[in-house]
Amino acid sequence: MRTRTTMRWIAVVLLIIPLSGCGSVRYVSTLKPSGDKTLAMGDVRFSIVNMSDKPGQVDSIAQLSKELYPNLFTDDWTGVPVAVKIDSKTDSSMGLAAFLTGFCTVGTIPIPGKDSTKYAVETSLINNRGERIPAGKVAFEFDKAMWMSVLSPFGLVPIFGISDLPRDYILLPFTGEESYKKAAKKEWNYKQACLAEAVVKTLRTADQAKLMEHYQARKANVQEITIDGKRYWSFLAPTFSANQDQADGFTALIYQDYPKRSTPPLEHVVVARREASGVWRPQSGYLRLARTLTSLSVLLDNTIPSKVVVRTYAEPPLTDFLDTPDLGGYARNDVLRWSNGVLLDAKNRSLDRVLREESRENLLSLVTRIEQAILDLSEKSEQAKDRAQGLVEKGQGDPAPERELAVLLRQRIEILKPILGAIKQAAATRNP
Repeated sequence: MRTRTTMRWIAVVLLIIPLSGCGSVRYVSTLKPSGDKTLAMGDVRFSIVNMSDKPGQVDSIAQLSKELYPNLFTDDWTGVPVAVKIDSKTDSSMGLAAFLTGFCTVGTIPIPGKDSTKYAVETSLINNRGERIPAGKVAFEFDKAMWMSVLSPFGLVPIFGISDLPRDYILLPFTGEESYKKAAKKEWNYKQACLAEAVVKTLRTADQAKLMEHYQARKANVQEITIDGKRYWSFLAPTFSANQDQADGFTALIYQDYPKRSTPPLEHVVVARREASGVWRPQSGYLRLARTLTSLSVLLDNTIPSKVVVRTYAEPPLTDFLDTPDLGGYARNDVLRWSNGVLLDAKNRSLDRVLREESRENLLSLVTRIEQAILDLSEKSEQAKDRAQGLVEKGQGDPAPERELAVLLRQRIEILKPILGAIKQAAATRNP
């Protein structure tokens, strides 16, 4: 008899052990996704853009929004840009619940804990002037409640309370890591859907007539252009420096086919800059993809960049290539090598005309401009050499691109020096 009792207890223990270390999770949000795939705001389409200090989260919402609301969000550049700012604060009792479960019940009776996250979602629109316009702000709360047992199967009992989604169950001895990942993925996806719904809610409060006006202005920025006799597409996009409410430039994005945000452009060039006074000033941006020297600029409509203009040149204008090109892109070495080649060609073909036709005052301005460019190039060259040396010393990454950049910068200095000498001499002999 005693042996039978012992065997029963052993069987119970053997049954409990595999079921030990288990839990139940539920999720609830005060703002729930509508799930309405037919939702639309007339003909207006939007694109969520990454201008946040939480880029991963914003990118995820941007992708999910197109799946949840295909008639509202688009990959097309014509979609009105929506900048999203997300603030969140989480209060958690999970640690306390784990302590009480272990200390008070020796891990047998699960005590519930909760992560309560308060979200504030604020959106702004980017108009055709390159300005941020507040759209709206929505707040909601997302709760995750969970309990777990360590030495009993009681954690598999569904945690009490309502849940927006089917509860998740975690069984540590068997599928602990897999079930945790599955639950975390489901929680993340549901949070993103709630955040996307918050964005939609802010857009519903915006002036619908203004939204249509912004959308029509974006559609006008798509343009067919001809380069080397071939058809291309361009889109005129405002560009922002960090933490700015106004664009400081307009960039022409060049595509072989109709422009989409998800497709990298063949090339992009800055065609307008905003001066300190706030006035837009067109500038020439040159295309490396063209066989003939070709620049893009813009026409202004009511002082706003509105249409891309394509120009070709029989000889390169020297003054357009004296400044150091933008080296912020991934193809900086290729850009600089190409610009150095055009600058060298301009020195040989255009310098004489500059020396002959420019006034003394303009020549002196060019002297100052070239000297500043040389100082800038010298500094950038030393910085590139230091970065290359740092990569060698740390054994992190390939130093070759930085070394190449330093060489290209010094080459540009060598091209500018004779230009500077010739202009100085011409200015000295020109009557004031």
